[in-house]
Amino acid sequence: MPRPWRVSAGSVCSISFRTRENPMRYPVVMEVAGPLAMFARPDTGLAPTSYPAPTSTACKGMFEAIAMFADGRAWFSPRRVEICRPVGSPGGRIRFQRYTTSYAGPLRKSALVRADQQMQVMATVLADVCYRLHADIEGEPPRGGQNPAHHLQDLFLRRLKRGQCFRTPALGWREFTCSYWGTPRDGYEVDDGLDLTLPSMLTDMWDQPCGGRYRPRFAQNLCIRAGVLSYAQ
Repeated sequence: MPRPWRVSAGSVCSISFRTRENPMRYPVVMEVAGPLAMFARPDTGLAPTSYPAPTSTACKGMFEAIAMFADGRAWFSPRRVEICRPVGSPGGRIRFQRYTTSYAGPLRKSALVRADQQMQVMATVLADVCYRLHADIEGEPPRGGQNPAHHLQDLFLRRLKRGQCFRTPALGWREFTCSYWGTPRDGYEVDDGLDLTLPSMLTDMWDQPCGGRYRPRFAQNLCIRAGVLSYAQ
């Protein structure tokens, strides 16, 4: 059975996110929302259960859905996520619900593959979510009159304002596309009544922010305090 989240008191914990050395950082913020979200815990196996908040790699992917440089000259370094609720609504809890999807990938049983049949996967996903994602854009040092990090920040902010994107942002699984993504809205606020301790959380999938090797890392006893999970180093 998945290990339950426990509520506790204490100071804000943080998740480290490895980046290249660069003193120049350019902040960006984006709000995303949707009816369903899935940030799967690897320990839950074939019947996946979502973490109660996005991982740093999931946040990075949502920023890159708006704008990115494929050559790795600049990249997003997530700093924190704020879990939000409609202004004035009750808070202090995470909503989960059961979800069933079809799977046609290579991990099916041999008989299903031979018969060209799909299999059903039962999952536990998040419901009615809203997040404010904060990140710094870092990149190669400016040279020759070009500043890749500043360029990416400008491109990201222009696209966010216009409602443009590189691909449709999704809340974890690609089928869970955002019902809203853009600048923070006045009708939502940080859920300051939410305090959780996460026994374990995936922090990184790669050993570098761009062009890295597969090397997943986990951190233990992470904290959501007053609705905020910090990814700060």
